Amino acid sequence: MKTIGIIGGMGPLATVDLMQKIILSTRAATDQEHIHILVDNNTAIPDRSAAICGQGPSPVPQLIESADRLVTQGADVLLMGCNTAHYFLPELAPHLKRPLLNMIEATARWCRAQGIGCAGLLATFGTYQSGIYQQAFKKFGVRLVLPRKAEQKIVQSLIYEGVKAGRTDYDVEPFRMVTGTMKAQGAEVFVLGCTELPLALRMYQIQESCIDATQILAEAAIEYVGASRQVVPALSQTTDLMTG
Repeated sequence: MKTIGIIGGMGPLATVDLMQKIILSTRAATDQEHIHILVDNNTAIPDRSAAICGQGPSPVPQLIESADRLVTQGADVLLMGCNTAHYFLPELAPHLKRPLLNMIEATARWCRAQGIGCAGLLATFGTYQSGIYQQAFKKFGVRLVLPRKAEQKIVQSLIYEGVKAGRTDYDVEPFRMVTGTMKAQGAEVFVLGCTELPLALRMYQIQESCIDATQILAEAAIEYVGASRQVVPALSQTTDLMTG
């Protein structure tokens, strides 16, 4: 069986979430039937949203370093547990010595296969501004609803001032108003376009119909390395996104 390498640290909890989803979605009766996973939890990778918005250094040099470390240790395929980082994939790809699975395209493809006509995107400033989800969903013929600028700040705050800051007392009512507005605009489900958002839904008991891009990436990785996958829904209406 092939080895998975995770370019992690974006953020640390999201890295653990991706690894856990790979483990929980693998059909295995013993330790030895699970996939060999290498993780480079590189917290030195600069903030991706800041870089896209011209407010910080590029993460590409650190992403390349992480990828090289993982390949040296034996990784056959690479994953990035960060949606926003996929904006840098065209710049990163020429330096990669192993394939890297694209979480954004995998999520758009999954939505089309499920017959979803319109989805709401919940993400960081950088992901909204980069257009990576808009391009992928247009390619696969799925309409995408984005929050307005002021609402994007509320989503960004949930990610950075809530999950990344480790706050358990964060007020999520403004966020609930954002999702309500997006549903009124036609969003049937919400794409969790930031790997901290599945954690946010669990931490703050937010109940929405959500597509977990991290879960989709985990399943794609399991299939790539030739392991057996057990069915774990990527679309969930509960707060327990460990199983969806």
